[in-house]
Amino acid sequence: MDNKERQLKQQRIALAVQDVEPTETEAWTDLALLSSNTRVDTVETFEREVRIDGEQFSGPITWYVVLEYGPRDGDDALTTSESFPGTFEGHFEGETPIVDRMTVDTSSFYA
Repeated sequence: MDNKERQLKQQRIALAVQDVEPTETEAWTDLALLSSNTRVDTVETFEREVRIDGEQFSGPITWYVVLEYGPRDGDDALTTSESFPGTFEGHFEGETPIVDRMTVDTSSFYA
């Protein structure tokens, strides 16, 4: 695969990662435990760091989340933002990238 083809595949993979619903990933269990109301603001991908091995691919991501504590509409609610590293893995079906797993490492939150 030449460099141009690799870059196009990496771009398609990054878009596929962005399109995954966070609550449908295995990372969501860990993220949801962080606050009474956790929201994913964005998931950052790093196209140049996407590894492609035949029909398989993987790479690093960063989860940016909003954490809310206390009643959602109350004056006592506390809102903060955090970021956590993670990874994704997937495969190609034809030319279409399919994301199989997205994980997160929240250990820094508890340190």
